[in-house]
Amino acid sequence: MLDKKTIEAIEAIIKRGNDAKVRRKGGGCVVIEMKETIKYSPSPIVAGEGQ
Repeated sequence: MLDKKTIEAIEAIIKRGNDAKVRRKGGGCVVIEMKETIKYSPSPIVAGEGQ
């Protein structure tokens, strides 16, 4: 089961707006903070505009 420290770490990550991944490691678990950065986002295609 998850202990209090693990749950607090997960809650802190979620409050920052990131995803948390929990994985088993040995006899316990490890919490990984998942950050994704958008490097480029093309402009949206508007109806009526073709290529």
